[in-house]
Amino acid sequence: MNVTTAVGDTPRTRSPLQVRASLVHLGLVAFGVAIIAKSVRLQLVEHAHWAATATKQQVEEFDIAPPRGSMLDATGTPLVETREEVRLAIAPRELDPDAVKDKRQRARRVAARAALRDGLRANGVPDSLVRHALDRSRRWVQLPQRFLPADVRTLVALPGVHATSTLRRAASTSTGLRSVIGALGPEGTPVSGLEVELDPWLRGTSGRDARLRDSRGGGITSPSLTTVAARPGHTVTLTINQALQEIAEQQLIAALARTGASGGDVVIVDPRDGAVLAVAGLRNGKAPGAASPPLAEAYEPGSVMKPFVIARLLDMRRAHPDEVINTENGIWKVPGRSFTDEHKAASMTVRDVIRFSSNIGTVKLASRLNKAEEYAALRDFGFGAPSGIPYPAESRGRVWLPHQWDKSTAASMAIGYGITATPLQLAMAYTALANGGELLQPALVREVRDARDSVRFRHARTVVRRALSPATAVLMREMLESVVDSGTARAADLQTFDVAGKSGTARRAEGKSYGGRRYNSTFAGMFPARDPQFVIVARLIDSQQGYFGGIVAGGMVKEILQAALATRDAALDRGALAQVARVVPRTTAPGAAAPLPVDTTTAVNDAALAREDSLESLAFTAAGATTPVRVVIDLPFTPTDGDQPPARAGARGAAGGAMRGATRSVPSVLGLDVRRAARLLHAAGFAVALPRDLSAGAVVRTSPAAGASLRAGSTVQLEVRP
Repeated sequence: MNVTTAVGDTPRTRSPLQVRASLVHLGLVAFGVAIIAKSVRLQLVEHAHWAATATKQQVEEFDIAPPRGSMLDATGTPLVETREEVRLAIAPRELDPDAVKDKRQRARRVAARAALRDGLRANGVPDSLVRHALDRSRRWVQLPQRFLPADVRTLVALPGVHATSTLRRAASTSTGLRSVIGALGPEGTPVSGLEVELDPWLRGTSGRDARLRDSRGGGITSPSLTTVAARPGHTVTLTINQALQEIAEQQLIAALARTGASGGDVVIVDPRDGAVLAVAGLRNGKAPGAASPPLAEAYEPGSVMKPFVIARLLDMRRAHPDEVINTENGIWKVPGRSFTDEHKAASMTVRDVIRFSSNIGTVKLASRLNKAEEYAALRDFGFGAPSGIPYPAESRGRVWLPHQWDKSTAASMAIGYGITATPLQLAMAYTALANGGELLQPALVREVRDARDSVRFRHARTVVRRALSPATAVLMREMLESVVDSGTARAADLQTFDVAGKSGTARRAEGKSYGGRRYNSTFAGMFPARDPQFVIVARLIDSQQGYFGGIVAGGMVKEILQAALATRDAALDRGALAQVARVVPRTTAPGAAAPLPVDTTTAVNDAALAREDSLESLAFTAAGATTPVRVVIDLPFTPTDGDQPPARAGARGAAGGAMRGATRSVPSVLGLDVRRAARLLHAAGFAVALPRDLSAGAVVRTSPAAGASLRAGSTVQLEVRP
């Protein structure tokens, strides 16, 4: 077919071949245009995408895990840290001498096999795994162990040995503290304890590394590839003192073995700044792994709650320490309920209500507060609310709101029932009594430093609120001191230092009742009493060898304090302790028997009394005794000439010197037998007169009565209490 076209007036005919050529040319032009368009698209529009795709094919990128920050104790001793370790995999065929023909290579492989065998055995790999690693029929053997890099440096250089670096979290602390520190999951993510709470500081920042792939899939380093180093996590210094922590755990274990208790807790706090120095908790002989019981388990603490209600009454001037309360001879029945006292007496002063832990006296005093006032008193001391400690599993305890109270709730909570608190909350509440009335926020973190050793955080004393006035706090410490030296917690007494505290013995509920012989035995103590450096709360659960808190838990606190005093690095200010140490009496009045120390309540001491001096030897003049004692005087006190107290330096100051002046108060001997009463009076600086027919076990009273002011060396008559 011909195609005719007109050019001007002359027609022109194009052949089919020419038409096809034109079409081909047009197709080639279109194809070229498409290639150019595609090139433009690839080079300009999709350049970044295809460059990234090429990089992925040629370059292998991977994250570099950062070393997790360490945790140290207050002295800088590592508690938990991240360590680099190496995992080894063996390719036995790469060590096969028969697979190569060159004699030198064969000799090298034989030597490598021998070196591998000896090196694995030296690093504790079982012989069965060593045989597998050298078995030529196996292609790959992964060793389950992890090794320190320095230990396997020579092995990694051998042919057929493939090493992979890993990071492992290693704890070097006691098992009791691990539930506080917490743990990491299989993927290295924190799952409990401080590891969770402090994760933003501890986890660090991941790095990036890149390598070129070779033809076999191996990696080749290249200077053209950018590597970003990982930044390690911050180093966290805790307030925990490792030496004191070990003492607390050891004494708790010993107390459980001694008493047969099913569990127990110990918390030690510095009342000056709220630092938690030791935390120990055991259940059925083991430390729970999930959460620390002293921080996470609230319970009904019993009589250790009594000082807080009474402190609020003293602060509000609705009670006076020397006010006499009718304690109903130890049994008081009210509609629907009855209250009993272990130390039965017709009446007690407010001081003795604390000293002998009178339920009746406490309930009667608590009735002077309305619901809102008692609730506010308990909340002001931190009960029923989180303490602010950086621990995710902390329990807030329970204090019922006033509108939820029934007619007996106020009385129950005043004596430590119907309210729950953790040992840590109790410790912080007693810290307010110890430091002058300020409730502090507890601290577990002392300091945080980054990888450059710059301080990012430092603990500062944090006051939550003022719970009571400084004067009332001093008065409460004096009253709690009497609990230890002559009250319900004499087992916590030390010969060289005054200790203050309160015992608590509370029945444990079984279902909805308090039946059976299951008890929480608690003691909350302050050491030393006049200028406390420790607040210690100790608890034993279901003790089988006695259950009174003052004896079983108080005795454990005594053992902890004795061990701490004997340990060089136990967070104690030795200089301050020297200022408040008891003066050991060295001289007595001419012709008088040697003075005897005030008794402490243990079974051993009770038995020893029967072997010591007769009653007559206790009736002596004690004018020369220098043992410091607690007496109460009316202020202001103006001594007459010749009555000035001897000068003495120390933390007790001028007020303490005035209290040790010539005029002293007769101490209460309520509930004491004749021997203990005579010792207490002697320690107070009085001579003791005994009737001849007085038996050793008789319960006595003083004449003049307790609280009367007498000159030092005056004679106090002991009489049989009717």
